[in-house]
Amino acid sequence: MSNVHVIIPAAGHGSRLGQSIPKQFTRIGDKTILEYIDAVFARIQSIESVFIALNPKEKTIAHGNYQFSNKTTILYTGGESRAQTVLHSLLEINKQIDENDWVMVHDAARIGITEFMINQFIREVSTDKVGGIVAIPVTDTVKKINKKSEVIGTEDRDVLWLAQTPQMFRNKILKKALKNFQGTPTDEAEAVEALGLKPKLFKGNTQNFKITYPEDLLRAQNALHLIKEGKL
Repeated sequence: MSNVHVIIPAAGHGSRLGQSIPKQFTRIGDKTILEYIDAVFARIQSIESVFIALNPKEKTIAHGNYQFSNKTTILYTGGESRAQTVLHSLLEINKQIDENDWVMVHDAARIGITEFMINQFIREVSTDKVGGIVAIPVTDTVKKINKKSEVIGTEDRDVLWLAQTPQMFRNKILKKALKNFQGTPTDEAEAVEALGLKPKLFKGNTQNFKITYPEDLLRAQNALHLIKEGKL
């Protein structure tokens, strides 16, 4: 199997969390969110390297005592969007990784991942010619509305899934997808889909949510407790 590399885009500010520092540097217990995520990926034997992509003006990390793995490299490749950050990072590490290597992208604010989930994800997706994403099925009824907030239809939830991360694609495919995409994709998969390719779906879990609002910090603590108890 080709080498697997991880990019963690961590250039955002997370203003909706209502803090003076970017949310990825929020401490939960004795570690920051970013340190928890880095440690999980670093412990996985099949992962060759981890790259954390920060905003070029990021000062928080320079004034704190942060512990990252020996596999981890800090990049100052943050762009105006997540897609730009990932593409800038791919171009920065271009000489370090092979065109056919796998590149896995994971949000810097999804703390509910486990080594077991990632190992399963790698095993399943690495057999696909395109790559794939972690996602969960929609459980609520989904309504479509117009600009007046009027309901104009009900979607078939049996074919709808909520995309999460990690998302993993061949280096050459992901790079081409992000370079060629017209506009700003919401995730890596959207850019890959625009090439006419069909990413594989891997079922994740609800604890792998994205920390966005203050109340999510309590949910993140609960998720970490479940992980430590071996219940995830």
